[in-house]
Amino acid sequence: MRTKYQAREIACLLALFLTVLPPLAAVLYIFVQALPGISFEYIFSMPARRGIEGGILPAIVGTLWLMFGTTLAVLPIGVGAGIYLAEFAPNNRLTRLLEMALVNLAGVPSVVFGLFGYTIFVIMLGFGPSILSASLTLAALTLPLVVTATRQALYGVPMSFREASLSLGATRWQTVSTIIMPCARTGVVTGTLLALARAAGETAPILITGAAFALPNLPRSFMSRFMALPYHLYISVTQIPAMPPERMWATAGILLFLVLAMQVGATIWREQERRKKQW
Repeated sequence: MRTKYQAREIACLLALFLTVLPPLAAVLYIFVQALPGISFEYIFSMPARRGIEGGILPAIVGTLWLMFGTTLAVLPIGVGAGIYLAEFAPNNRLTRLLEMALVNLAGVPSVVFGLFGYTIFVIMLGFGPSILSASLTLAALTLPLVVTATRQALYGVPMSFREASLSLGATRWQTVSTIIMPCARTGVVTGTLLALARAAGETAPILITGAAFALPNLPRSFMSRFMALPYHLYISVTQIPAMPPERMWATAGILLFLVLAMQVGATIWREQERRKKQW
């Protein structure tokens, strides 16, 4: 019997290594290849010769603009919808249908969201190819993730907190806003950051909503065209044969660093906040 359990333990350990090692090796390989091409000039200068020379400062700034715009759009809607579904929605067929729809929306290919954003924001609403159109498209992409993260964070707060607050005479909204949401803040913020990290690496949604390969200026408003790291990398690899390989690896390394910084930062902050909890 002990031998049987040991074999299962070894099999699980092997599965763990096969899950962790390939992505870790890929990340390390990208960073090793990227280091020779990363320099102060490459990060903080403007592109030249249609992006073959110079730097990628507009792509970095454009990506940050996208993350800022996406946060402004998705946070109030996603958190509000999550609060309603977790705390106020009746337990009926319509609520269960909405929850199922959220799960399915999270699995929709990103290129479909890109087509949706192009049709609605670029053409119908007249925003044109711009940061605003791309940000709203990415907000639609990340909305199911933020709603789900909010719901799960609220479900993690003990029911006794709600019962104690209501028994003291607080209203339902007072209970949610002053007791439940502060307790669930860690999960909500972490889930939002992880959703934004996913959006930062998306190419298809911004491909047809406003991204450009090389621009001489930094974006000045939400209505500006923009460069973005994932789109710049995609065009460099697929359509610019003269692009030096070290520049492509450098772009990939900077993009990967940005995404990992958001993910790792969110995870570390979540664990630190969890240690402070007394429940």
